[in-house]
Amino acid sequence: MVFAQLGANASVTLPIPRSTGRRVNQKPSTQRSQMNPKNQTAITQDVRLPGHPIHRSICGVIVANPTSINQKYGELSTHPQIQFGPKFKNEIPSGSARDGQNGAYMTKWMYPGIPRKKLRLEDVETHGQTNDWTVQAIYKSKMGNLMCSYVGWNSSAVYEQFSPRKFAKENREVMDTANLRDAFLKVMKNDPELTNEMKKATGKWLWMRHELLEDEDNVFWLYEDLTYFHSKIHIDYGLAPLMYICLREEMVDPPRFKYTAFNIVEETAMDAILEGRSNWTFKKLQNTMKRTKPAPRPNACEASETCKCDRLFDLLYARSRYNHRGWKRQYMSPDNNGILDMSTFESEHFRIIIECSDSCGCSSKCPRRRAQQGQNKHLVVYYENEIIKFGLRAAERIQKGEFVCEYTGVVVLPKEGVQRNESYDATINLLHENLVIDSSQIGNLARFMSHACEPNAVMIETHSRVKESDPLIPRISVYALEDIAVGEKIAISYYRTELMQTGVGIKCG
Repeated sequence: MVFAQLGANASVTLPIPRSTGRRVNQKPSTQRSQMNPKNQTAITQDVRLPGHPIHRSICGVIVANPTSINQKYGELSTHPQIQFGPKFKNEIPSGSARDGQNGAYMTKWMYPGIPRKKLRLEDVETHGQTNDWTVQAIYKSKMGNLMCSYVGWNSSAVYEQFSPRKFAKENREVMDTANLRDAFLKVMKNDPELTNEMKKATGKWLWMRHELLEDEDNVFWLYEDLTYFHSKIHIDYGLAPLMYICLREEMVDPPRFKYTAFNIVEETAMDAILEGRSNWTFKKLQNTMKRTKPAPRPNACEASETCKCDRLFDLLYARSRYNHRGWKRQYMSPDNNGILDMSTFESEHFRIIIECSDSCGCSSKCPRRRAQQGQNKHLVVYYENEIIKFGLRAAERIQKGEFVCEYTGVVVLPKEGVQRNESYDATINLLHENLVIDSSQIGNLARFMSHACEPNAVMIETHSRVKESDPLIPRISVYALEDIAVGEKIAISYYRTELMQTGVGIKCG
């Protein structure tokens, strides 16, 4: 499709969709809370239905024998926010993406949850008026006009909009994301570390080129699909969108993995979690563990008089404030804005945050529920170089002490003597000493955080559950150690202080 054809095809132009992306006459599907776990063949991501509140799964549990779920887990097997199944699967969303499977065009890439079949320009007369097609992404032409791609269609059906103001108003969320993307790219374009090739490559997103539209198999379009479908997972879960960007003329293939907004738990790990003391209710802990009540601390909870968080730390994690390895346990709590005080941060300490549950008596807006509230900053999975491969960068300014995102993956109870890839492991030291969160095959954008000897972010174990009756699934939150500017890398330290001091096998930056 060339620019000269845009006006000529106006008579068969795809209808301008609503930003919600709901199809005309689409029947709402059954909510997951109504599903029978015994009949579930796979754990899948949550889908937000039009007109319904956000439904957030607590976790998915991989079970070897789905028929024994009720017998083994009892009431937990019917928990509306816990999924059980023999595997985890990234499904192609219903709606426009599924309808695009009627097309004859097939991409050459196979990525979990990314549709391979799409409709093309010649399918407009047959399918263009059948649905309220969802806008996938918005670009600008060299003339400054708005252009958009549609979910379920390939690059040959990218259309120029002849009523740009109306279009932008009706697709505000997509427009806002496009503006953030362009602002990020303009910052990167002025980065002195970027080569001329990389600066030139920003134009692929900033100004849609004729040649790129005609190149239907360009890996650029795979990046755009990952951006859209992984962002959809985020949005349906109530999180901010993300982007995938590679500033190379010859773009490398993006990473291939299964994307999840919540932790997936192996069956043996779930058994250990349910048996662990951190899973006990506050009342059971208080009746079982007789400890002297410490002096009250400043507490930002909405219901500070009834908040249980500080007492939970004293009962569960304080002890002598040292574990058997001699490492101190640092309790970190937010201020009234949900910001952590990083002035007392010590890199060699084990850190933990306690978040409120229903036993505290506060609302979901309480500043002590940041992981529960979720990521609200746009982030970019960004190709760095041939050594680091992909890293994570900020598309919005992040304040020191602010919540960045959660590190998700598969909660595993490692077996002694069994070799496994540990390069994506995040170790749980306080919530449960024997567990790790492995994001090598299943995870989210946090898996791309690179190492830095002087990091600007840190991972913190998070004791968090909305209800005390929920199982306490180990969570890891990422917080900013310093102010992070737009375009800046989000980097953590992979190693403990004593190993950093040796410098053996460690590269900084």
